[in-house]
Amino acid sequence: MKPPLPLALCSALAGALGLFACGIVQPIGEWPTPRIATDWGHRLYALEAFAYGPRERGVPLYVEGPAAPTGGMVVVPSRERHVRALDAHGALLWRAETQGPNVAQPVVLGEDVLVASMSGRVHRLQQRNGRAVWVSDAPAASILSEPLVLGERLFVTSIDNRITALSAETGARLWDQRRPHPGEFSVTGQAGVTALNGDTVVTGFSDGRLVAYAAADGATVWMADLSGDETEFVDVDTTPILAGDVLVAGNYATGLYGLDPVTGDVKWRVEGRAFLTPTLFEGTLYAPQATGRVLAIDAATGAVQWTLRVEHGAPSTPAVTRRYVLVPIDTSLLLLERGTGRTLTRFTDTHGFSATPELAPGTVYAQSNSGMLYALGLY
Repeated sequence: MKPPLPLALCSALAGALGLFACGIVQPIGEWPTPRIATDWGHRLYALEAFAYGPRERGVPLYVEGPAAPTGGMVVVPSRERHVRALDAHGALLWRAETQGPNVAQPVVLGEDVLVASMSGRVHRLQQRNGRAVWVSDAPAASILSEPLVLGERLFVTSIDNRITALSAETGARLWDQRRPHPGEFSVTGQAGVTALNGDTVVTGFSDGRLVAYAAADGATVWMADLSGDETEFVDVDTTPILAGDVLVAGNYATGLYGLDPVTGDVKWRVEGRAFLTPTLFEGTLYAPQATGRVLAIDAATGAVQWTLRVEHGAPSTPAVTRRYVLVPIDTSLLLLERGTGRTLTRFTDTHGFSATPELAPGTVYAQSNSGMLYALGLY
């Protein structure tokens, strides 16, 4: 088998030709069947003996810039209470300990990164060496979604049905708002925060409400009830997505919704249970369901373009390129044709994938349930 091109050459060719990754250049419609190749793998941690159904949901972040080495670096949260930075060749640059597992994707803030932990704390770390600039003082409950940076504030949500605003400069709490928990019939997910504009943020709660808040003081701007006639498992636990003049959010029991971001009025609905956070690409939502489906949905109208039934395992939030949809499932990483949803190939690891892959020039960074981080090329 012909070995893959070096990473640097792949990236250069990809940029020059307008491609996502290196490959054979042919007219559209005449592309060969793609393959996924491992450029390198790095073991982050060893699984415990006889591990049953492990789940690693830590989402890596690719970082370029003056504080990153040549070729960039990937910052990797994980369930074993550390966050690591690796260079483009898989060498460890630094490792920082946190007080709990980490599943939220890190966020760049200047020459630092923000890491939100399931310990309930947010860590601001220097990109160069992983040293802490600050750690938020008052812990919340577990944080599952990435922070949102908006001006001098950052926002996090936690599984105690709370949204909290922190100072980006010091990590001090500025305000928080909490909604009542509906009782035992809820799921363990938690929506992240999205900015509607420079002064309004929005998130969802386990009582079925999607709420927009004033960024300055937490005053309620509007509230939408997405629970319908359901009384159980009505959590709004997908991170809202702003797609032009449509705000997309999912209710676990009643479906995926498109709303007016100014008023919260519903524009469209796709019925179905257990939608996870979709990925938006060029006006189309690629929406997984824990029930075993992936849907392509027009974000403006809610029209379903295609549906894929996953044969084995449950899909997680995908990564999307111009040609492909990469879907993590319990058994492997699926590569789908973006226009049709047709399965093209798959990359298999012993324990499958739960975390969304991270896209970088010429490389896909995918963290597996086995404790491995893979740098993959599409050829």
